Amino acid sequence: MGEQTLHALEAVTETISAGEHVSIIGPSGSGKSTLLNIIGCLDKPTRGQYFFGERAVEGLDPDELAQLRLNEIGFIFQSFHLVPRLDAIANIELPMTLAGIARAERRDRAREVLESIGLGNWAGHRPAELSGGQKQRVAIARAISMQPRLMLADEPTGNLDTQSGVQILGLLEELNQKAITLVVVTHDPEVARRGDRILEMRDGEIVRRLSATEISAANPIFDRGYSGARS
Repeated sequence: MGEQTLHALEAVTETISAGEHVSIIGPSGSGKSTLLNIIGCLDKPTRGQYFFGERAVEGLDPDELAQLRLNEIGFIFQSFHLVPRLDAIANIELPMTLAGIARAERRDRAREVLESIGLGNWAGHRPAELSGGQKQRVAIARAISMQPRLMLADEPTGNLDTQSGVQILGLLEELNQKAITLVVVTHDPEVARRGDRILEMRDGEIVRRLSATEISAANPIFDRGYSGARS
């Protein structure tokens, strides 16, 4: 930025274990989404190392990264990212189509995950015909259709009413209980508290770590005006 060097992330060192539910919280511009993008192999760090399991991500070529994202990682975003012209079941089939899974198998898997999230009767509806909560459920179904090891959620309840948000968090926690690692970026203290632990970020650094036993409604980490923040 002119003569000033801006580090989106600076000296971040963290290990996330298989099966954890980790919340990342912090003000706008703190580096939350950048960290999530690196964890999800959407971005590469300009220096340092990131290991996904035993694999050094910075050494992978674009095709290898694409396969890692497709087969190992599920993504859920605040704005859903559904294809408007496709119905719910076709949206869920998209990653399986990219993976070369046969039509009959991907249709069966898509119907199975739709049933598992309570939308079995909505398979033929396009996104414009679904509520916000239903769209996010379809996005979750799409994310789990490839049976990922890691689920990344960036403000998954940000566009939802309270009841729909609670339902979506319940679905994500059910997936976590099935040994899928869950990492959630949020500005909402109530969402953050549901994690096993919290990483608080500020100015590109992890400035505080809280375990589940340290999380309480009275904790000062939640008195810093994060409501409505984005990064």
